[in-house]
Amino acid sequence: MQPAPRSDSKSRTPGRAAHAAVRTQLALGAVISLSLLGIAASCNKETPPAAEEPLAPAARVADAPKGNDAVGPATAPATDAKAAAAPAGVSRVSEGAFELAIAAPGPYEAGKASEVSIVLDAKEPYHVNDKYPYKFKLKPAENLSYAADVVGKDRAKLEKMRVTLPVAFTPQKAGRHLLSGQFSFSVCTDEKCLIEKRELSLDVDVK
Repeated sequence: MQPAPRSDSKSRTPGRAAHAAVRTQLALGAVISLSLLGIAASCNKETPPAAEEPLAPAARVADAPKGNDAVGPATAPATDAKAAAAPAGVSRVSEGAFELAIAAPGPYEAGKASEVSIVLDAKEPYHVNDKYPYKFKLKPAENLSYAADVVGKDRAKLEKMRVTLPVAFTPQKAGRHLLSGQFSFSVCTDEKCLIEKRELSLDVDVK
């Protein structure tokens, strides 16, 4: 009987080494493949754009004020063109039915008798009321003396569309002095009459 052959450990060693080398290469290949996949994935991933900062809202242009809502300095109402054009030495009131003025024609000198004139002009369809007792009641004034404190209809000149009333006074000294008072008057149409009173005043310049 022949003895069983001995296993040769040296002959098996190269085979194990070869298998180990193959496994090592496979593991390295797997690691390399995973690394390459990771690199590719990171390259393909886009970096999200930075968030844009919100723009500051544009300053709102205020709406132009309309009508009575407008803010600012108050505008004076339009005045009658004739009143706006009154010459120096004339004070004037202009309304729908009449125009009233007090004028100082001058020149005036201290100590000398002088006068101003009140003129009422009716506006059509109105006319002067020749039955009315027209009068101008003067207010006391420093440095002015009056021939009468109330100047009445007896001094007035009446026309169909105009009343002229002279007011006599005497200035006592040079300078500017205020002459003022209340004028009572009336104008009529064929259907009605207006009875009115207006305060009048005027600076007289005395040399």
